[in-house]
Amino acid sequence: MIAISTTELRKNLRKYLTMATKEKVVVRFNKTETVEIVPGEKITVKDEYSDNTKLLEVLKKGEEDIAAGMFTEIKDPKNIWASIL
Repeated sequence: MIAISTTELRKNLRKYLTMATKEKVVVRFNKTETVEIVPGEKITVKDEYSDNTKLLEVLKKGEEDIAAGMFTEIKDPKNIWASIL
């Protein structure tokens, strides 16, 4: 086990994160409190906005709509509502 301060952790973050895969790393802060860095499982974050498959489907649908003429051309960007209405 190794105990370090938050200052030491900030200076050598990569070193202590790597070390934590092999041994217990305890970080002391506020003079009386401690936390332990423990190895964990790889986490994959997926949501409806970052899923590339869904994004590609939406883009393909948009291209199909444009090819079919289903779009509104904005003639004057300073007066968008004139083109929409």
